[in-house]
Amino acid sequence: MVFFAPNDDLDVLTCYLLADISSDELQAFKSAFELGNNARFNPMLEVKIVRPPEDYIGKSHDYIRRKEDEAGREDKFLILDDEAVKKDAVWYISWFADEEHIEWEQAESTDVLWKMLIKTDKLAIVYVNYSIGNMSLQEDLDNCGVDFPVKVGFEQPKVYDLEMDMQEDQYRQPVWIRAEPSEYEINKGGEVMGDYIAPPNTYARLKDGVAEAVGVINDWTMYQPTGPFPMSDGTKKEFPEGTMVLQLKWNADFPWPPYKWPEGSL
Repeated sequence: MVFFAPNDDLDVLTCYLLADISSDELQAFKSAFELGNNARFNPMLEVKIVRPPEDYIGKSHDYIRRKEDEAGREDKFLILDDEAVKKDAVWYISWFADEEHIEWEQAESTDVLWKMLIKTDKLAIVYVNYSIGNMSLQEDLDNCGVDFPVKVGFEQPKVYDLEMDMQEDQYRQPVWIRAEPSEYEINKGGEVMGDYIAPPNTYARLKDGVAEAVGVINDWTMYQPTGPFPMSDGTKKEFPEGTMVLQLKWNADFPWPPYKWPEGSL
């Protein structure tokens, strides 16, 4: 059977709901996050929406960050307040600046809280890019019109956004699958691929009906043999001899089951 790498070890961000919002507004927030997260078929991140502790209500983001640190909850988190709701966005709360940020003239003091208001449908991709070092919050704040070195209580003139239509982006998402010998075919040669005539045995694709059944878009693609796949529990999944890795694209129109939010999330 076609194997997909499981999304069973994702980071989970706590989102404190500080806004007084309707159920429709909450659903709009959740739908925007799900869209940008490709949540139905290839989620990158999980968000757990919760009511805040009583003493967080009406307090500054800096206060909440400090209280989280005091409680031993030192991870990054999210805040959904009235401003964020009005702007279809969410606050991404990182950490306080350190001495290096001062030395590099990025922050005036270690009381500067690194945070950013991000369009909700861009949250997942921004988080992933921060995690792997492709982007930095400081660079993005600069692009949002924040003056450097950043002052305590700084204002963010523009909501952080990306020049991307996330609805369209769903149809560009790659997926690396592992297909057993009975599930794929190798090209015979002579296939026209744009301006290129393919020699034999250089491309593979899934057999008729296989891609449609598992939710991917079929096409000729490069292929390579697979080895064991490391699972999140420390075990390794083995595959039959001849199993190949193919890079295809997800089919966003496939009848995927609804996304399930983390247990305990609003």
